[in-house]
Amino acid sequence: MGVRARYAFGEAWSVVRSGPRQTAIAVLLVALSLYVPGLLTLISQNLARLAAAQGDPVALVVTLDPAADARALAERLASDRRVQTVRIVSSAAAAERFRRAYPDLGQALSGLEQAPFPPTLEVTLRPGNRAGTSRELAARAKPWPGVESAESEEEFGRRFREAIRLLRAAGIFLGAVLVLAAVLSVASAIRLALDLHRDEIEIMRLMGATESAIRAPFWLYAAGEGLAGGTLALALLYGTYTLAGAWLAREPHPVLAALWARFLDPPTALLLPAIGLLAGFAGSLTSLSRRG
Repeated sequence: MGVRARYAFGEAWSVVRSGPRQTAIAVLLVALSLYVPGLLTLISQNLARLAAAQGDPVALVVTLDPAADARALAERLASDRRVQTVRIVSSAAAAERFRRAYPDLGQALSGLEQAPFPPTLEVTLRPGNRAGTSRELAARAKPWPGVESAESEEEFGRRFREAIRLLRAAGIFLGAVLVLAAVLSVASAIRLALDLHRDEIEIMRLMGATESAIRAPFWLYAAGEGLAGGTLALALLYGTYTLAGAWLAREPHPVLAALWARFLDPPTALLLPAIGLLAGFAGSLTSLSRRG
């Protein structure tokens, strides 16, 4: 068994050496095919983490007059059975949020005598409320004394969740299409390798070698191409993440920073080499079956 394994790996390596250019092209095509869906997955995961970190989404934002009694208005809103929580955000707290989100611009606030942000109330709703509840509460709160404006955030939250679902769906669709392209690129490389080793294969058949013994090196060769391509895709993706982090460290941006907050979790990251390996093996099966 050990001799057979050494033979298969040795022959697979000889296939690599006989066509290094074709091998490199196939590995690069597999890497590019997996890099694009990996990038979409990275961005969608960070957006999903951002949504989860915020907890219950804010459904209604009520902007108050600086002289208004924020606590009394918060209690009035909280008395509605549809409301789950009401959080008071003071002018100072809003300014601190701005400084954290925009560190460059936040320094300009230190010279202002008055905070440019009015106090607000952030309202979250209980689960199970029907659509339009936040708009009804906004219309109800607008005429209250001390309230400058009341805006529903329900539509924004809905669109944000839809954007995450759309991004995930795009990643899955592109992933399926590009993995198929990776399978075809590996199959093409295998066909070229078979042409280069045609005489050797015929001699092995005349000597009584089984089809499994003849095909095993090409299976290993194709699986190795796919594994190398998937690993390269993971390396390219991590390089992109690192460069984005370095750029954001020099040029902070609150929106872009959310897209690059963390790298892929280990199980998802390891999927890229695994999918590459499977795509390579599938490409070998496709090519070898056509050759009989």
